[in-house]
Amino acid sequence: MKVEIIETKDITTYVGIRATAYISMLGENINKGFLELTRRREEIPNVKNPNVTFGITPPNYKKNQGLVDFYCCYEVEPFSKLPNEMVHIHLLPRTYSLTHYVGPISQTETAYEYTSRWIHKNGYTYDDMAYYFEKYDEKTIIENDNEKNEIKIYCPVKKI
Repeated sequence: MKVEIIETKDITTYVGIRATAYISMLGENINKGFLELTRRREEIPNVKNPNVTFGITPPNYKKNQGLVDFYCCYEVEPFSKLPNEMVHIHLLPRTYSLTHYVGPISQTETAYEYTSRWIHKNGYTYDDMAYYFEKYDEKTIIENDNEKNEIKIYCPVKKI
């Protein structure tokens, strides 16, 4: 796995489907959310790249035992209209750790564990006031647990 620190420069906008559940049931709802998102793709104006989707989690995600949200999204530019029963999210410029993960989707948690160790070892901490997100493209095979899946994981961080 490779981790690097990046700075985003622009506000980015996303439109998609909210999946809400307890952590133990969230995976099933996320799968349903992405299926609905791709089925309704034509309803979303100005999708930047229809081959790239994003999974976005709010700051309250980590270690939350209650209901949590996960947003299955496309990036849009410019934002113009919100389809019925969808959400939009704006991500502000900030500092992220970017982890390049290759492996089964069911093992993505190992990438977060690796990232946490890397962050603390390199003088950073999580910025729990910001959204986390994952980027999925044509190298991500969401339908199965393929060893060749590639996911880019962005965690908001700040220097200690």
